Amino acid sequence: MGQLLLSKNVGTVSKFEPDKFRELLVAAIVMHDLPFCFVEYTAIRAIFSSLCPEATIITRNTARADLIKMHGREKEKIKFMLKDASSRISLTSDLWTSIITDGYICITAHFIDRNWVLQKRVLNFCFMPPPRNGVSLYEKMYNLLCEWEIENKVFSVTLDNASSNDVFVDILRTQLSIRKALVCNGEFFHFRCYAHILNLIVQDGLKEIDIAIQKIQKVLNM
Repeated sequence: MGQLLLSKNVGTVSKFEPDKFRELLVAAIVMHDLPFCFVEYTAIRAIFSSLCPEATIITRNTARADLIKMHGREKEKIKFMLKDASSRISLTSDLWTSIITDGYICITAHFIDRNWVLQKRVLNFCFMPPPRNGVSLYEKMYNLLCEWEIENKVFSVTLDNASSNDVFVDILRTQLSIRKALVCNGEFFHFRCYAHILNLIVQDGLKEIDIAIQKIQKVLNM
């Protein structure tokens, strides 16, 4: 998001515009993963004042508020793209646990826009508290579909082979079928991630030749 805004605006401003300055500043925070207190650094404020005495020095709270507003505007743009797309929308989702056992979920939408260009947009990346079972995953996904107003446009969902995903998909398919929102009554609704399946095959294969690999490593280390 930040890189897109910067590429559109850098070099196009002929005179100082306070609103544009704040928009670019927030875009830089997003693009470079800077802390909000970046705008309060003494040296940074000195640079802004030197470049343009008219520049309004904002606080970290103002930067945060501007970022929330920017997020809202970008979200509305994506929501319009999803609504305007003549194609169905396919979803991919992944759930994993961090090294401190916090759970996270990411949901991505894939669709073809009116110009026949394949689009991919992350709809949600957030903390997923326990229990991370099929019912909880269904509630999270269905609420997200309603939030983005695409519950009647979903074609398929691609997930890994976790048993909780099977439960989650069955409940979601039933709910969407009641709304008559699926193609072919959901026959093609659930796809298993081929990359995950291939990884499982490779891991099982490596276990079979693990002893041979260890012997080769010992020879190479001699």
